[in-house]
Formats: sequence, C-alpha cells, structure tokens
Amino acid sequence: MRFKIFAVVLFSIVLVAFAGCSNVEIPDANEVFSIGSGQQTFRFMVVDADNNATAWDVSTNESIVGAALLDVDLIAGDVSAWGLFVTTVNGITADFDADGSWWALYVNGEMAMQGIDDIIIDTESEYVFVFTVG
Repeated sequence: MRFKIFAVVLFSIVLVAFAGCSNVEIPDANEVFSIGSGQQTFRFMVVDADNNATAWDVSTNESIVGAALLDVDLIAGDVSAWGLFVTTVNGITADFDADGSWWALYVNGEMAMQGIDDIIIDTESEYVFVFTVG
C-alpha cells in the first residue's frame, strides 16, 4: 500500500513539474448547493469524467480546505505520511491502478502546489477537483 501511495504521489509531482502552473478551463456549474455550517464560506467544485461541474458553497469553522471537505463528506481518501491522498470526490472514486484516473486539484484555475490538507481556506478562492485520466 505504501508503494502504491508513493508511486501515485511521485507521478503527481512529475505531472505538476511537466505542467508547471498550468491553468485549466473549468466549466460553469449548472447549480450551486450550500453545505455545512460555520463562520466562513468558500466555493468548491467537482468536474467529473464527463466534464460536468457541480459546485458547493461550503460553510465551515475549519481553517484547512481538506478538513472542511472531509467534515461534509465531499471527499475521502487514504492518509499517509505525505498527508491525505484523495481517491473519492462527491461519491466518485478515481482508481489509478485500474484505469489511470486520479483527482487533480486546482485553486483559482491553477494546479495546486500543495495537498488538500495543507491549503488554508481563502474565502475568495475557488477549489476544484477535476477527474483526470492518464
């Protein structure tokens, strides 16, 4: 299991290195849902394999994006020494071993340079997980 996580993390780092600070075209969500409760609210989106976007305004008292999304059950994954490796977003599981799919994290349209459990919530930012293959 450790090798699998290490391989996926290494692959992600290499991909980020090749992509640089690549931007991605995020489709508009048809509807925005509200979820959670707390003193601050941030926008979270999911783009699935069919390029359909779903958005939430997540209210929370957490200070870290990953913790807030875990609290409202929008993400799940495996925890390792490197942090949370997100495998499931909005009930959709990416399985790199089966089909090369994984969840790419973007902040304000740019690929994140940190893990989801290291990103401090900025209520002016938009956080997006994009289902990615290959």
